[in-house]
Amino acid sequence: MRTTFGSFNIANSGLFASRKALDVTSHNIANANTEGYSRQIHKQRASLPIWGDTKGITGTGVEIYNIERIRNEYLDKKYWNQNRAFGEWQIKQESLEKMEAIFNEPSDTGIRQAIDEFFLALDELSKKTGDSTSRVAVVERANILARTINRNGNEIITSIREANEEIKSKVDQINSIASQIAVLNKQIFNMELGDSIANDLRDQRNVLIDKLSKIIDIEVSTNKDKHNNEYLSIKIGGITLVEHLDYYELDYVQEDVPGVTDLGAGKIAKIVWKGLESQEVKVEGGELRGLLDIRDGDGEGLNYRGLVYYLNKLNEFARDFSNKINEIHRKGYDFNGEAGRDFFNVPKEGPNAINCLNFAVNAELLANPDLIAASSEFSEISNNNNLKDLIALKDSHDMFASTKGTPDDFIKALLSSLAVDAQQAKRMAINSEMLVVETDNRRMSVSGVLLDEEMGNMVKFSQAYNAAARMITTLDSILDTTINRLGMVGR
Repeated sequence: MRTTFGSFNIANSGLFASRKALDVTSHNIANANTEGYSRQIHKQRASLPIWGDTKGITGTGVEIYNIERIRNEYLDKKYWNQNRAFGEWQIKQESLEKMEAIFNEPSDTGIRQAIDEFFLALDELSKKTGDSTSRVAVVERANILARTINRNGNEIITSIREANEEIKSKVDQINSIASQIAVLNKQIFNMELGDSIANDLRDQRNVLIDKLSKIIDIEVSTNKDKHNNEYLSIKIGGITLVEHLDYYELDYVQEDVPGVTDLGAGKIAKIVWKGLESQEVKVEGGELRGLLDIRDGDGEGLNYRGLVYYLNKLNEFARDFSNKINEIHRKGYDFNGEAGRDFFNVPKEGPNAINCLNFAVNAELLANPDLIAASSEFSEISNNNNLKDLIALKDSHDMFASTKGTPDDFIKALLSSLAVDAQQAKRMAINSEMLVVETDNRRMSVSGVLLDEEMGNMVKFSQAYNAAARMITTLDSILDTTINRLGMVGR
């Protein structure tokens, strides 16, 4: 037989369940704008019944057996996979657009304009070889061309240094996130030793994984140990970054890269596993992949066309352009009847050592424009045949070792490659961002807090709470009558 207070217990369980449901609803509303928060729901069921001495089984009320977070693991993994592509192409888009700004073409201060003005000055001098003003103009235009190449080269070198520092920063971020995830794993493990689920801590961990997935490609999995306890594992390129309570750090070693370090970019950071300097980290996606491609891409084979590629192209232009000009200039004679002088400076290491940073007009010509070798004959100072040979280089298709084309064609091809790469990066960044946003919206439709829905739940659970409270009041009245009023007749 049910105890006298059995109905009280049933009503009290309803009161408690409604209050707990209101607590969960309140928690959802409070965290509606919290980053990464997953909507929570209470799970309730009828408590175990009891057998009575009459027919049927009597219920004992309701019990809350869990508080669950609403999360779709498939959408999480899809988001992480798409986020790495977005991170990679966003970095490439930003870097290549910055590169386009460095070249600043077409413009009055670009390389193509400087080339045109240099050859135009040579053409003007060929009309009156003895005019000192025209000679000064040639030297000035040549100097502007050299300085334009120098400026672009220096800005590319600066971009390489910045990308290198950003790579180091990303490595530090990865280590920090890995450490935080390991700490959360410990807290989650300790909190879930019972039957509870550490919902809010799991949300915090997911936010960190979201951030990590944009930096580098990761493999996230959950496994169980021999005691059937669940633990989280995160790997990079098949090697463990986080394993339950433990985490492993990345590091970088500084290396000299010929053609980059010696031009002032400094030592280049190679990403390795800490303590295993020979074990390079396999980076296949994310912002880190984008930075590596931008910093190191030389365009060889299937390699990406990054900063090194455009630096090498500028070096090639400066070297081959100056060597061709010098080759012809050395054959001519200046105002003093002397020949064999270079128009552009040649470093002590030789003509092959010319690059976009040391490309410069011969200091002797800067000091004395009369040393321009306009004549092809020793005895004919007014002869302009050597100038004509120099001017002909403007339309020559044999100036450069790697390609056929005029100086203007060379720069146009360079800028065309840059425009194609920048456009592709922009298109891929836009497309990948759309996928990330779409997947995140789907995640939010599952996990996000809808205030209208929560307000409806608040009303529903409030009514249930009030009904349970009214039930207790009614039972109290019944018991009062039973205890205090039965048997009062006739007294």
